[in-house]
Amino acid sequence: MSNDPLYLRINAIDDDVEAYKTQLEDLQGNILKSHGRGAAVHLFLTFHQDEQSQVRVRDFLRKFPDELTSAAKQREQAETYKDTHQPGATFVSLCLSAEGYRYLELDLTDFSLEFQKGMRGANLGDPSPEEWEPKFRRRIHAMLIFADDRVEVLTKLLSQRRDELDSFADVGVEFGITIRNADENPIEHFGYADGVSQPIFFKSDLKQTTVKWDPSAGPNLVLVKDPLVNSETACGTYFVFRKLEQNVRAFKAQERALANALELTEEDEERAGAMVVGRFENGTPIESHEAAVVPEEPKKGFTPENDFNYEEDPQGNKCPLFAHIRITNPRIDTEEERGRRITRRGITYGDPTPPGEDLDALPEGGVGLLFQCCQADLARQFEYLQKLANNSVPTRGPDPVIGQPTLEFPAKWNKPERGRFGFHGFVTMKGGEYFFVPSISFFKNLK
Repeated sequence: MSNDPLYLRINAIDDDVEAYKTQLEDLQGNILKSHGRGAAVHLFLTFHQDEQSQVRVRDFLRKFPDELTSAAKQREQAETYKDTHQPGATFVSLCLSAEGYRYLELDLTDFSLEFQKGMRGANLGDPSPEEWEPKFRRRIHAMLIFADDRVEVLTKLLSQRRDELDSFADVGVEFGITIRNADENPIEHFGYADGVSQPIFFKSDLKQTTVKWDPSAGPNLVLVKDPLVNSETACGTYFVFRKLEQNVRAFKAQERALANALELTEEDEERAGAMVVGRFENGTPIESHEAAVVPEEPKKGFTPENDFNYEEDPQGNKCPLFAHIRITNPRIDTEEERGRRITRRGITYGDPTPPGEDLDALPEGGVGLLFQCCQADLARQFEYLQKLANNSVPTRGPDPVIGQPTLEFPAKWNKPERGRFGFHGFVTMKGGEYFFVPSISFFKNLK
């Protein structure tokens, strides 16, 4: 067994995972690797202030460790699924906000200032908290996640849990379900492949070539020492949750308007949306291809290309500098830029029907993304990227998906000619919070 703390490791974990087994057993899942389930229910808990409820809250938290899915257990379940292709046990995670730690009368000194202030105190260009959905306007103390491939299992579990939770907390619920395209790859409501490029923390998970871009990362990208556990190896992560509503009809209409403005016709029309996102709908990167690379037949297992960078496209003639995936990961191989990456763990919510061609049938609201991500440093990672997306930065420009820009799009692939066009206003932040995902031993040792 290794006594070197995982949160200090700067390189991906090699195949000798057993060396870190004890630490992985104390680390919650869904951090170093996505839980991989197709549906999830998120319960936002605001604990009651009366003395009896405070006793119940502590009892609940102390008894909960046996139900949590550790990183070690998650890996075992993933290996079993490869062999059987049968749904495994329900994934369970629990995290606390700064307000939650204060409720428990615990010292926040060693947590980051950004976490202590919470999302309400962050300068992210978000709507005022008074405009958030009611469940997010109140102070949230904890978030409990149950995830499973079987929606009926989650529905039953939620029903079973409500009486216990209602006895000591006000409970808000968000239900997420994965949308998939014809290639069986996850997509978001605008229709684009999602989760294609993620930091990878286990070398055994590196599936593609890494000539131009190496997605591997050390656990130090997301893990920090658990401030409230007297152990040099106990660790956790800062976790961001944001509910982002998508106006799919307006986005798709603007895609078509952009194609018309740039006089893109026939097969070239799809490039309009690809310039906004940075990839075509099936995940093909526009940096590498003028048109989407499509298999002869849709098939499960088609993996979009990820081994590319932007070194040969400094002016953004192929992939605009402001494209969503280029803003959030410019693929610059420096310690500073690689250290700004986040691990995305979100899931879509609302009607899971992929967008069709009939604009009038597309939703204007009620669907979107339950955005979630892990990082070791909220300021250096999530907040930096969010502010970058919302503000015009000369080297990159604002993000047309989550920013508010009027931009210059290359009229032809790999040519300098430009056309100006407004592209914004399709994503609305409905509420959220910063959480810390503590080690499992934190709950075991809670007094």
